Amino acid sequence: MPQPPFIAAQIQSLIEDIRLLEAFVTAPLGLYSDVKMLREALPYSEAGELERSAQQERRLAYRNMTEDPPRTALAAVGHARASIQAASAVVSTGGPILDAGWKEQAEAVLARVERQVAGAVRSGLAARLTGVYVIVDPEATNGRLAADVAAAALRGGVRVIQLRDKHGDKAQMLEAAREIKDLCDRHDALFIANDHADLALTSEAHGLHVGQTDLPVQEARRVLAPTQIVGKSNDGVEEAVASEAEGVDYVAVGAVYATSTMGKSGRTPVGPETVERVKSMVEVPVVAIGGINASNIEAVVKAGADCVCVVSAITMAEDPERAARELTSLVAAAEAQ
Repeated sequence: MPQPPFIAAQIQSLIEDIRLLEAFVTAPLGLYSDVKMLREALPYSEAGELERSAQQERRLAYRNMTEDPPRTALAAVGHARASIQAASAVVSTGGPILDAGWKEQAEAVLARVERQVAGAVRSGLAARLTGVYVIVDPEATNGRLAADVAAAALRGGVRVIQLRDKHGDKAQMLEAAREIKDLCDRHDALFIANDHADLALTSEAHGLHVGQTDLPVQEARRVLAPTQIVGKSNDGVEEAVASEAEGVDYVAVGAVYATSTMGKSGRTPVGPETVERVKSMVEVPVVAIGGINASNIEAVVKAGADCVCVVSAITMAEDPERAARELTSLVAAAEAQ
């Protein structure tokens, strides 16, 4: 007896999602083999092996239909899970539509695929942590709107904007976050939310930044989308190494120099030497922060910082765009030496 149309559609969708994952997730080999075995274990003729020519044609079609295979693969993971859930929710007089053992194995394999692909996406985002990174805090903008300061900084060449607001109303913070995220997208820059994982998720930020006493990294990942990066503040080498072990996508190190911004007047400066040591000890990108301005930014870049984070040097400047342009030029010159 043929399957009801709804069930047939779910099974066909599931098979196509798995075939797409076979085309896009080719490494590591063990994971590719497990994805392939999922399809082969399905008791449906549509899941059978294609002839070589048909297989090559389909793989080419998959690759031509997207400019972002990793995100397409992640969408396929979500579709596959939804098809499994939908098929499992239907009562069939002929027994389970999908074997319980197969479903358990499928969830394990799909979870591994998601971790693998999302990790690659996050690595790509983290690699964009270059140049100047600005933290915009409404308490440090000379009375200007955070979005206006962010826009000026982006026009000046800043590559990363973080919105930090310790005291604002959550609804207003979300509005500002979405506005700044849109600005960052227009300038091909990254937008990072500070502290609030829910704000990062709902504003579709590229990532979240947390401190040593904030939400633990793995707990934050339970809230965030799998492709959103997480960075963490660190005083020195020991904390930075521990943060990398927690699974962060980048580490921030500082205060490099003495600073009174954001309540850090009591923090002992770690100096560019610590930035250099951290860079030699971790694999993830290193962001230097704290007391950095036009007079010392060259030393920080030469110490190996992948990205240099500033606050007042731009946000409190009379002309944030000009200040940003000056700092980005200094970073570029230091990197060229």
